[in-house]
Amino acid sequence: MNAPELDPMDLQILGILRDEGRLPSTTIALRTGLTESQCAERIFRLELDGHIGGYTIIRNYPDPATRPISALIRIVQVPGRTGQDLQRSLESIPEITTAELVDNDHTVHLRLQVPDLDRLEKITTFFKVQAAVLTLDVSTTQPLFCHRPTPHTIGS
Repeated sequence: MNAPELDPMDLQILGILRDEGRLPSTTIALRTGLTESQCAERIFRLELDGHIGGYTIIRNYPDPATRPISALIRIVQVPGRTGQDLQRSLESIPEITTAELVDNDHTVHLRLQVPDLDRLEKITTFFKVQAAVLTLDVSTTQPLFCHRPTPHTIGS
C-alpha cells in the first residue's frame, strides 16, 4: 500500500521538525495555522507513513575533551564472500553512523562516532577477526563542515 502524497502543510510540518525536532505540536500548530488536534493527527500520520523515522539532536561539544572521535573505517572483503555476516554485525555497533558498500567492489566504508580511542580499537579488532575481512584501514577525522540535506520540493 502506498503512502498518501504529501501536501504543502505536511511539507511545512516536516520542515519545522527538521529544523527543530522536538517542538511540541501546540507550537507547530501555531506556526502552521492548524488546530492542535489537526497538527497532532498529521504528525502521527507522518510517523505511521514513515516520513518521520525518529527524533534526534545534533549536539555541539564546546569542550573538545568531551567531543566524540570521528573515524572512518575502510574494510575490503574477501572476494567471493557475500559479506552478509559482516553486514549483520554492523547493526550491533551503535557508534556506526553510516555504512556504505562501494559499487562493483568488495569494499565497505564505515563512519563512526566513538567516545575514545579504546572503543575504536575494540571495534576495529572485532572486524579484523571476521572471516569476510581481507584488509581494514582506520582513519580518525576532524569535521570541517557539514551540509544539511535540502528538502525535496514537489516538482523538482
